[in-house]
Amino acid sequence: MKKKITEIADVQIGYQFRKKIEPADDGTNRVIQIRDFDENHTLNRECLSRVRIDKSTEQYLIHQGDVLFLSRGHRNWAAPIIDELQNTVAVGHFFVIKVRNEIILPEYLAWYINQSPAQEYIHNIARRGTHMPLVTLSAFKGLPVDVPDMAIQYKIVGLSRLIEKEKKLLAELQGKRLLLINTISLKAIKTRKEK
Repeated sequence: MKKKITEIADVQIGYQFRKKIEPADDGTNRVIQIRDFDENHTLNRECLSRVRIDKSTEQYLIHQGDVLFLSRGHRNWAAPIIDELQNTVAVGHFFVIKVRNEIILPEYLAWYINQSPAQEYIHNIARRGTHMPLVTLSAFKGLPVDVPDMAIQYKIVGLSRLIEKEKKLLAELQGKRLLLINTISLKAIKTRKEK
């Protein structure tokens, strides 16, 4: 079944900082920025900066089960928030998607937004000017989402996790293979010099 994203979730813009973000060790909140995600769009919680925000941030707080969508730039992607976060906000470059009903898994929703049907829609609605492309909140709220039954969503999420795990293992293996080749090569040079 197809649903508009607004039928299954509330969508709002992240916290709008009025000035440059200044890290503060005694900050009241942590802030999620684009740089806090790796190339697989996984949030690195340990890197989050602390900031001092003087006004209430209650409506902007990020919780486990939310999905963040990067609304600016040439590559727009979504990432689910897997872990519980304390007093954390996302910068205004992100839309915060709060799933509000039981028919969709947040991880599935993030996965779906990153797939070609949703990406084509997003590409077509993005404003393109002289600067970076921007997806407006009102246009994003029209995003159609395919919502299969929960059993299929769980399978898709499981497969997606396995693919990410495989990517990490292959990258590790490649790194170890490179180290081995370099070690053998250096040893060959050293052996040749000794002759």
